[in-house]
This record gives sequence, structure tokens and C-alpha cells, in this order.
Amino acid sequence: MTPATVPARPTDRLPRGASAGVPAPRTTSDAPSGAGSGTGFDPGFDSPTDTLPLRPPPALRTPGAAGSASVRGLRRVAADATAVRGAGSGLALAVADGVGDSAAAALAARVAADVAVAAAPRIGSMHALLAARDAVRLEPGAADAVMVVAAGLAGGGWTVSWVGDCRALLVTDRGVELLTHDHTVAQWLRDRGKDQDGTEIVPAWENIVMTTVGSVGPDTVGHARGPAGPGTLVLVSDGVHRTLDEETIAFLVRRAGAPARASRDLVDAALATGSHDNASATVVPLPEEWAAR
Repeated sequence: MTPATVPARPTDRLPRGASAGVPAPRTTSDAPSGAGSGTGFDPGFDSPTDTLPLRPPPALRTPGAAGSASVRGLRRVAADATAVRGAGSGLALAVADGVGDSAAAALAARVAADVAVAAAPRIGSMHALLAARDAVRLEPGAADAVMVVAAGLAGGGWTVSWVGDCRALLVTDRGVELLTHDHTVAQWLRDRGKDQDGTEIVPAWENIVMTTVGSVGPDTVGHARGPAGPGTLVLVSDGVHRTLDEETIAFLVRRAGAPARASRDLVDAALATGSHDNASATVVPLPEEWAAR
């Protein structure tokens, strides 16, 4: 693994041209070689190529209208984790992806997701992610993870915070909006136009992340305020979004209707269209308290 020699400053929507030092990158998807999953799923489209407890009780996975699904795929270990807790303005949800294919990676993802959703209703999504960082660092045997966490605000509205390459998308009647910005070497290069000046963006660089739960600080966490208005929030790990583009994700969410089915369709479709990685998704219609500002 090569330490990062390029700067990045993943703040609100990661404005182009910003710069700051970052920790060494971590590889998140050392996908094994092999054929498709053979799930038999028909995707319906052509296949595309504060003081906080360090270990809260496990979060409820599907309270209210939220739905979550996670599959191991062709990996040896299921190292993704999803968590949902609360309701209304107190709702918080997270998807985490352990760095590597090991029990230590799975533990890091599980700790990160559970701590984040326990903390977020009280201190917000960004500080919840930092609380998850402290918990992962203190957890014996835990490796590292990347994660996206979303939470409501007491006065209305909501925010999303992330590290690495887990993503948040908002599906509305008008279309689909990507709310996060990948913290990967490949994306850093694209942000600076390197793909336009003849620089080859090596596919493996998509899997080298520049921020992780264990290494993140206040100046490197990605953070954005969610748009006002109704919609359906979708959190996914890279095992989903590497094979399903934004429009396909939106199509599957709209077609499913129910969040539980939508999350399952997303992970099944990812496997059916060639994902070798763990694949996880959480889908929830925005609560009224989130949609109003």
C-alpha cells in the first residue's frame, strides 16, 4: 500500500481545487477474480459493465419505513454493516464498509455504524462520524472502515457525512441527486482535470480511499446539508454503486415502492450485474421533519 502523496479537503461537496493534507490511503475493494454471482435476479434492465457509549446496544436495523439489505457477494467475509435508529427528526442511518476482507474489517464496520446512529440524533452526523472514529480506534481487534451516515436535525432538515467511497443519493420526482463525493485517489485526480489532460485513471485507484473512519478528522470529513423537500434517501456501499449507476439505482427504488424491497433489489441487482464485493443498501423515505425547513 502506497501512502498518499496528493492532497484533498473533503468538505461540503468537496469543492474543486481545495487542498489539505490527508492520511495514507486504504484499499477498500481488493475484489477477487471470478464470474457473476448467479443470483438469478432479473434487474429489469440490461446489465451494465458528545460523552458517548463506545459500544451501544445493536441498532434496530429496520424501524419504521426504512429498509436495509446486505450480502457477502464473492468475498470471504461479510464486512459491510448497516444500522438504522430512531424516527422523525431523531432518525439516523448508516452504511459502513470494512477495509479489507477480514473479521477485523467486519468488526470495524459494525462498531462504526452502531456508534454513529446512536450518536447522530444528539450531536449530528459529522460529530457522530468522529465519535465512530474514536470507538473504532479503541475497539480491540478492529481494523478500519469507510462510512456514510445521515441524520435529522432538531430544528428540521438533515445532514449527511461520509468518509471513503460509501455514497448517499436522494431520489425525488425530479430525478436523482448524488449527495456525497468519493474520497478516492481516482476522484481526486478527476476533480483536478487529470482525466482531461491525458493522465490515465487506473481502475484500481477507484478503490484507494483517502479518508477512513479510523483516520478522519474534522477537516477531512465529507459533510453536506440535505436538500429540502420530499424524497427517498439511499445509502450504499461501493459494492452497489460500482456496478449500478445513479439512474439505475433510482429506477430500482421507484419500481420497488417499499424500502425493504428496494434495498434488496439494489444488492441483488449489483450482484447480478457483476459486483464481486460485499453489497449493502439502506433506503428510507424522508420523514416529514427532514423534508421541512
